[in-house]
Amino acid sequence: MEQWHPIFAELLRPVVEAYYEVRTTVPVGDRPREADFVLLRRLAAAAPPFRGLWRHLTAWNVLEFKGPTVSPRAEDIELLVELGLGIDRRLREEHGRPGRGMAAEDVSFWYIANRLGRRFLRGAQRKLGPLEAVGPGLWRCRLLRRLLFWVSSADLPVEEDSLPLHVVGREPLSTERQVARLVLEQPALQAQYAGWLASLHPAAWKEVEVMARAAGKKFQIDLRPAIEHLGLEKVIEQVGKKRVMKLFSLDDILASLSPEQRRELKRRLK
Repeated sequence: MEQWHPIFAELLRPVVEAYYEVRTTVPVGDRPREADFVLLRRLAAAAPPFRGLWRHLTAWNVLEFKGPTVSPRAEDIELLVELGLGIDRRLREEHGRPGRGMAAEDVSFWYIANRLGRRFLRGAQRKLGPLEAVGPGLWRCRLLRRLLFWVSSADLPVEEDSLPLHVVGREPLSTERQVARLVLEQPALQAQYAGWLASLHPAAWKEVEVMARAAGKKFQIDLRPAIEHLGLEKVIEQVGKKRVMKLFSLDDILASLSPEQRRELKRRLK
């Protein structure tokens, strides 16, 4: 199974790192669940200038991220509260005695999935009480003075704050095109996301790339982060072998062959 958690953290970190420390290994006790969690700790007292999803971040944020290949389950609701409180307790032990240094209101728990269905949300309401719809794809409630956020990534608006979730998610082609257009419009976003889009959403990226070239727009693409996390074979599979081969001349290909490969090529040509 693809490990989406480190990819999400890699995409999220540049967005928030000026204001939040990002921890990707979060002990939660004896349960082997740490790989699901990301912890964001605010570095400065001043409120960050986020306008979208991340404007709701509190001083401490426990994010349970479910990749696009994982379906939300009803039992996740209680586990989020149980494990979130366990992480909360560990943080208090690290940062001072209970009741000092961290108020309950400073901590929020987030459950992020590719898509939250009506059944899941109804289950959350039965267990936790009414959920407040904060915006498209985002609900919240309060428990033990802590905010709980429920995020349906595919239903979020396509904007800079939500780009990491859209890039790592599985969404309709129309939404993927919107994401690709937003990235192509801004050089800073191209540097950060273009390689990931080409690797994870090749069909939408190719369409928008063709339109950009036709309009005479220049863009930059860096596949190295995607290759590092997904592996070269996975990236080539996503992008397409024929498209990758077009990037190299015959001389480049021949120069890269080992002596054994050259002998095999000669044998086949004969």
